Amino acid sequence: MKIGLMQEQTLKLKMTQELQQAITLLQYSSVDLLSYIQELTMENPLIEVRETYSSPYRKSSSKSDKQSFIENSFEEKPSLREHLRNQLIDFSMTTNDRACLDLLINALDANGYLKDNLVDLARIVNVSEELLESKLYMLQSLEPAGVGARSLQECILLQLRRLPIRNELAETIILDHFRSFAEKSWKDLAKKLNVSIIEIQEIQHEIKKLEPRPGLKFESDESTYVTPDMIVRKTNNELQVIYNDELIPQLLFNQTLEPAILSTMDSATKDFYSKKLTQGRWLQRAIEQRKETMLNVMKVIIQKQHEYFLYGKSLLKPLTLKDIADALDIHESTVSRTVKDKFIQTPHGLVSMKSFFSNKLDEESGEVSSASVKMKLMEMVNSEDKKKPLSDQKIANELKSRYGINISRRTVTKYREQLNISSSAIRKQY
Repeated sequence: MKIGLMQEQTLKLKMTQELQQAITLLQYSSVDLLSYIQELTMENPLIEVRETYSSPYRKSSSKSDKQSFIENSFEEKPSLREHLRNQLIDFSMTTNDRACLDLLINALDANGYLKDNLVDLARIVNVSEELLESKLYMLQSLEPAGVGARSLQECILLQLRRLPIRNELAETIILDHFRSFAEKSWKDLAKKLNVSIIEIQEIQHEIKKLEPRPGLKFESDESTYVTPDMIVRKTNNELQVIYNDELIPQLLFNQTLEPAILSTMDSATKDFYSKKLTQGRWLQRAIEQRKETMLNVMKVIIQKQHEYFLYGKSLLKPLTLKDIADALDIHESTVSRTVKDKFIQTPHGLVSMKSFFSNKLDEESGEVSSASVKMKLMEMVNSEDKKKPLSDQKIANELKSRYGINISRRTVTKYREQLNISSSAIRKQY
């Protein structure tokens, strides 16, 4: 074996801290961004926040009423993210570990679930998937039990494992036989596990006491009111998108100091002032860039979904993140972060920005989006005879005969499960 020095040239993508923060800001909801700005003003004396009330979309009310509404929403009851961060205060962690946990906490939805792919999240903080997964296990050990789950199955299992008296049979059923249990195939399940149906029924009663959406109890009544990030207006068949500036306060900061004051500063004070000045300028640029990216993405969505905005939800076309990314010459992950937790006021109501995206069905069905099919499927289930509910095959047949949509029974099953609609056997009422 020969030992020696070798020179090798490699190309790596290394994100600066500012770039990582800008990416994080892009995926923040308006509430999270406002909270972040407020935290930053506490540590940066150069930044001042001026609330804006001139937006035409704000309901008329006094300034004190608005302030009271904000206080009731954000101070009386801690948010899920605040609750989780408070539990981590006393933990001794590296900067990298804290960055991973902060990213995971920000990625949780209102139910307390983690829906984002760990591979994509790991790229944001430039760590391995294995390291991020280890931090996810740490997050899942916090209260409330079940937080950080990636599915209902995992959420229930996390809570079962935290019970004072563990139930091994219940854990086995949820871990290895969740589908059979959920579909109430209890006879087959009892035979397979060599237990009685009564035992399985008792487990169901225990599981009903668990919380399928552990994050919801941290959402106050006021938080159910959602203010749109952007508004799409229709005037004479022309569509216009407007950014709702009222959600983000105006930032003011003192960029220059009198020479006499500067001359009295020591090097440490000048360094502190320079860093805070740079931070303030970066924050302004990042907020403007976030706004510009959101508007650009929304304009392309309007172009792609023009008929939807003009005539209604049933005309939603297939659209993917890649379609938007290609049109704007940006990365798919940028589009994904842009639409995360953003809401749009449309002529047909308030919708999430993510709802405009759905995959195309098979070619025989033409330009029909999966979202449009799901809407029709839900309408059929809601209007069915509950004593004779429609099977997945009958739904597939009805979609073909009524709307000319040709999809398989397996596809109907997949869409039904995504809509959290039970099977016909469970929906049946006697």
